[in-house]
Order: sequence, then structure tokens, then C-alpha cells
Amino acid sequence: MMILWLVLILVVPAVLIGQIYLLGRMMSTPEKMLKPLTHGLTALHQETLVRYKDWLASVGLEYRSCFQFGVASVIVFQQGNEPRYFSFLFHRKLSFTIETYLADLTIYETGTSGSVNLFPRPGSYAESFPDTSPSEAWLRHLEGEAYLTRKFGFRWVPLNRSYEEILLDAIRLRMKYNRSQAFWPVRVLYRYAVNRHTFPDRSVAEQYP
Repeated sequence: MMILWLVLILVVPAVLIGQIYLLGRMMSTPEKMLKPLTHGLTALHQETLVRYKDWLASVGLEYRSCFQFGVASVIVFQQGNEPRYFSFLFHRKLSFTIETYLADLTIYETGTSGSVNLFPRPGSYAESFPDTSPSEAWLRHLEGEAYLTRKFGFRWVPLNRSYEEILLDAIRLRMKYNRSQAFWPVRVLYRYAVNRHTFPDRSVAEQYP
């Protein structure tokens, strides 16, 4: 039994580190992971959009794009011409991500899943509020955006680029930084093991007092 436990202790982390390494390699060329939705919006996608239609309109969010990114289906809305995006992510369960970008790809991100901030980088500010409603996540994001503006003097201005272009460049920048770190797959695994318990429900105001 002791030998079995020792094998598990050694093998499981090694397998996870290998999976993280492969994911990092894939995300370093994110354009290969981004594909059109083969059959368009499914019945589930459409039902979800109908459910949130009134709320989306109430905050001025307009449809921009939909695509497949890896195993997730993504539907993106933008608030007018602002660099502020709201995304529906369909994977194992529905989650939401809100992003605001600066021209240099500084990003402020609010998510409702546990994967936010898995690959952090300088110029990336993230917070996670698991299982939060879109309206609550949106309010928390606006509060955080106002806080970062006051603290760092950020100026959020319209970006003359498609969301896909911004997303791909931001991911390349994120992965270039992470893969430049020594033993980066081990760091990511350690960060996930620690942050999944300490990171959720901490606003950017709490993280950057």
C-alpha cells in the first residue's frame, strides 16, 4: 500500500505537469485553437441568449462574435465602442468572462470560473467570483475598473481591432511571459493548487490595495 501511495504521489503530479506543458504549447499558437462554430449557435446557445437578452440590452451589450476556442464555445458581446467585452463560455458548464483592455493589451478580467489567472503576466489584473450571475459579475467588474483607473490612472479608450485579434495577441503575450519562466509548468501547477482556494472572491481592490 505504501508503494502504491508513493507511485501516486510521484506519477499524478508528473502527469499534470505534462498536461500543463502541452496546454502551454497549444496556447502559444492560439490561432490554431480558434475556429468558427461548425454548426452555428446550438439550441442551448440560443436559449441562453434569450434568457439574458433583456439584461444584455439594459447594459448596452451588443453581439460581436462567436467561435470555438479549444473545447469551449464562446459568444462575445461588446458595450458599444468601449474596450469592454462580455463573453458566454460553454464548456462543462456555463460561465461568464468580462474583459477590459488598454491599447498595450493591459487586461482587467472578471470571471465566474476557477480558471481565471491560471497563466498570469505583468499587466494582467484578474478576479474570480465563482457561480456569480452575469449582472453581479458585471457590477463587480465596473467597480474594479473604476478602482484601477483611480489607482493607476488607466485610460480605457476604444480599440480599432476585432475582439479575435485582441484576444489572440493577448494570449500570445501571456504565454510568452509564462514560458520564459524557469520550470513554468511546475509554477502553474503550484499556483493552481494554492490559488484555487485563495484567489476566488478577492476583488482587484483587495489584491492591489
